[in-house]
Amino acid sequence: MIEIENLNLNFKNRPILSNLDFALAQNECVAITGNSGCGKSMFAKAMIRLFDDDFSLSADKFKICGRDILALDQNELREHRRNVCALIFQNSHGSFHPMLNVGDHFNLYLKKTMEIGLIKKTAFEYFAKFGFDDANTLWHKFSYELSGGEASRVQIVLALCLKPKILICDEITSSLDTLNKRNIINMLNSLKREIGIIFITHELGLISHLTSRILNLKNGKFQ
Repeated sequence: MIEIENLNLNFKNRPILSNLDFALAQNECVAITGNSGCGKSMFAKAMIRLFDDDFSLSADKFKICGRDILALDQNELREHRRNVCALIFQNSHGSFHPMLNVGDHFNLYLKKTMEIGLIKKTAFEYFAKFGFDDANTLWHKFSYELSGGEASRVQIVLALCLKPKILICDEITSSLDTLNKRNIINMLNSLKREIGIIFITHELGLISHLTSRILNLKNGKFQ
């Protein structure tokens, strides 16, 4: 699904990621660990080319689902970010507009690819699958009414409704309590046969039953 050879990322000529090789097989789950500042989040953003002009990204080979990511134009990148690689950010609350409720976000995000009636039906099916007791109440909540665990799970469901090939989770459990961390891991475990997963974390204890491989990133390089 992902084939990367000699990937390099620089910020104003300062190296951020250097000479990285990486591969992700069909429906494989790989964990990327490392200390804060080692480049984990930059690697996640590289998968969807989420950089401004101060960054330069290069690679000898950078293919995801057969497409050359460095050759994609802006329209193709938008499609890639929606339908191929979905990135779930660490600050789940920050991903929601405070003036829109959960249902508004689903309708706004999915209206171009799904009928309005089907959006709610699909979301509710995922809510039931992932243990939300009252989907209708959740649908009408605003982001400030969601717990950290709820916000993370809603963000994952929102991404899954678009049926992406790969889910990238960037430190999504770091601010959660033990119960919510377990809920997220159980949620991802149930998806492993359906989707490729890159799980970025510094919490090694979380990933022993989730991932097939663990890669350690240090100073912008895999060790």
